[in-house]
Amino acid sequence: MATLAGWSGALLLEPVGTGKTWVALGVAACERGPVVAIVPAILRAQWAEAAARANVTLHLWTHERASRGTLPSVRASLVIVDEAHRLRDPATRRTQTIAPWLVGRRTLLLTATPIVNRLADLLTLLRLAVPEDALALDGIPRLGDIKELPAPSPALRRIAVRSPPGKARSITTQLTSLAPDPPECARGSAAVAAIRGLQLSESVPIRRLITSVLLDAAASSDAAFHQALKRYRALLLQARDSGGASRAMLRRFAGESLDQLVLWPVLTGDSAVGELPLGDIARIEQLRMIESADASWIAGLAAHCDDDRPTICFTRHRATATALRVALGEDVAWITGSEAGIGPHRLHRDQLLAAFGAKRADWRLRRNTPRILVATDVAAEGLDLHAAGRIAHVDLPWTAARVEQREGRLLRIGQMHPDVEVVIRLPAPAIEAALAPQARVRRKRRLADEWLRTLESGDESHTGTPAAPLICQRHAAGIATTDQFTMLLERDGRVGAVTIEQPSVSDIERGIAQAVRTAIGQCTGADGGSRALVSRIHQLARRAASRRDGPALQQLDRLLRFATASPTLGARMLIATLTDATDRELLDACVPDVPSLPAIKATVIGGMVTR
Repeated sequence: MATLAGWSGALLLEPVGTGKTWVALGVAACERGPVVAIVPAILRAQWAEAAARANVTLHLWTHERASRGTLPSVRASLVIVDEAHRLRDPATRRTQTIAPWLVGRRTLLLTATPIVNRLADLLTLLRLAVPEDALALDGIPRLGDIKELPAPSPALRRIAVRSPPGKARSITTQLTSLAPDPPECARGSAAVAAIRGLQLSESVPIRRLITSVLLDAAASSDAAFHQALKRYRALLLQARDSGGASRAMLRRFAGESLDQLVLWPVLTGDSAVGELPLGDIARIEQLRMIESADASWIAGLAAHCDDDRPTICFTRHRATATALRVALGEDVAWITGSEAGIGPHRLHRDQLLAAFGAKRADWRLRRNTPRILVATDVAAEGLDLHAAGRIAHVDLPWTAARVEQREGRLLRIGQMHPDVEVVIRLPAPAIEAALAPQARVRRKRRLADEWLRTLESGDESHTGTPAAPLICQRHAAGIATTDQFTMLLERDGRVGAVTIEQPSVSDIERGIAQAVRTAIGQCTGADGGSRALVSRIHQLARRAASRRDGPALQQLDRLLRFATASPTLGARMLIATLTDATDRELLDACVPDVPSLPAIKATVIGGMVTR
């Protein structure tokens, strides 16, 4: 609450399964205005039930609707975003839709995994919630400077909340690794040899992309490998018919793996990238004729799980999930995407998941309650699978964050077993050498753990709400009130706030002039959007002043405050839009109000002498 009061934005980064939903509902209960919660569609019913139990009124929206460019019409005073790591990429339509809408609204972001692949993930979430200079008083002038720090800064605890060790309930886990047997090692070696026998592409980035997609599928199962070969064949045929491959074709081929495999600049846009080797089509037909060798690893996994403990088997590939549940028999439950069932019988997803939840003992939809659930990662976020006592990673995901999300379905408050077994199926040596899935997950886990440990430290020296949390809006240099005038000045990288009691008209005029000069000279932004917008506002203000157009001057004053305040990510997006607007559109634009600075009387800040 203190963090939201000081910055109007906060990140709640508690571990998976420790009650972030209930903390957020507690915050919502104290909010006087409407509250909107943006949640994954699969969790909407769960959030609605929790809100009803807490007697809190929420307007629920989904990530998926935001991805289609639609947002709620509610004038929310507080917005809660669950599974906020889904907004970590500012280039996605989902983030570009939500970010500008958050401007001017108090924002609470919930995620246990703020760093999925790289530190930039955390920076994007911070910029969604707070201005760029939120940590300026802690020696971090801009949030982007965090990337240059030699170590994680405890100052992040001002805006990112995570409990110290010991406050969250820990559940005992037992780790079991299933090493590949000789047939599985042979299967992996054959798959790697087959991939190396393909021509793929003369372009190194494209060859790496296709190789990684095929290796990732082969690491999961022969069923997934054959499906990936089928997709590669379809890509080749489409490229042949189109006279060459395009970046859009390659993005569709890679699917969700694209962000993990190649540099985005290589595959942005929709232009052609050249021809692909059509000679691979014949080789693919030969490989698809080879009989699957999945029986060995499936038998090993089935033998290990042959007891009464309810088990969740997670895989990234739908083809692997299908092969596994068919091999395990008709009593196995499964969920892939929007489809779910037990054996050949379809069930509603919620009905199926209830068999592995807190009310498992009361489940009566079939004579026998299913003991094994085979799921793709669609069930890896937000769900409560308290009754399961074992989780099996049939294949490793691309990130440690996804591993944590999977295990969090079981390692959460309400777990019904005294300990949970975590089973990891190790890849064949040839695939590990070629793709290194274990090394990749370990590397990303080390990065996330390093930063999260800093946030959960018990040292309170850098926590709490500062006396004047907004005084470092380093580009808003003049704000007038009825009885005093506050100016922000910057010298040698240090920011100071000066308050003049009972200002004269000349004092205010000088302050405004300096405000414009500071804004034009100091505005940040990679594209210079703020600088260009401030220049236009200044020109329009001169014209409005000559016409004595009071309403226009008031509108331009609001625009100037908005354009020169330290921006959030959404504010940057709005500024970019306003920069391209016509003069009439600028005068009609509706922008959020910038909060007034707290009164500071002749304060000395950062060594600056003020009067």
